[in-house]
Amino acid sequence: MALLKIEDFHADYDKIFHGNTNIVNFSVYSDITNEKIGAIEDILVDEIDGSFRYLIVDLGFWIFGKQVLLPIGRSRIDYSQQRIYTKGLTKEQAENLPEFTEELQIDDDYEERVRTGYRNSTSFDPIYSVDPLGNPIAPTVPYGPMALNEVATLSVPHTDKRTIYTPESANSLFERNTYRYENEPLLYEINEKDHPSLKSYLERLAESRNRQKKH
Repeated sequence: MALLKIEDFHADYDKIFHGNTNIVNFSVYSDITNEKIGAIEDILVDEIDGSFRYLIVDLGFWIFGKQVLLPIGRSRIDYSQQRIYTKGLTKEQAENLPEFTEELQIDDDYEERVRTGYRNSTSFDPIYSVDPLGNPIAPTVPYGPMALNEVATLSVPHTDKRTIYTPESANSLFERNTYRYENEPLLYEINEKDHPSLKSYLERLAESRNRQKKH
């Protein structure tokens, strides 16, 4: 699914934010080291409904202006300090993420490279189990950075069975042709604790754009 910069989705998006809640230009800090990583340069949203997918982070002079993508689910907004905290990402790890540029074509392959960087970025990341329908669910067991290359045994909720995950079966959860953002909530889910008022903002954004399209 195509992604747009938020201004391309809605030219007047800033007017829909209340007060000083526009997160573009907010500083970005690691929640692990409290080091400054960079600043929010822009936002990438779903072209259909405006759902936030990524924050474009400018890493600044320390890495010559390199920009990277931060999945919205790996962020925590602090409006009072005008900061975005990364969840489980250090400054050094950010440097090693795939670079984002204005000329870049954001396709499935590029997004998968970005997602893989976050899945392997920190020991705070969890490995995925699945529900009875085969959908990835939020797990409770932490794993190390190389866990996706190992065999993991986890309990599957609502069953008494235990499932063995090999590298092949773990990777099959993220097939490019069938990928859905909703199936990876640790990267893309918005919640009130980490993103206060953001859901209501997105609703207003989508409604405003729909009104524009009708006129």
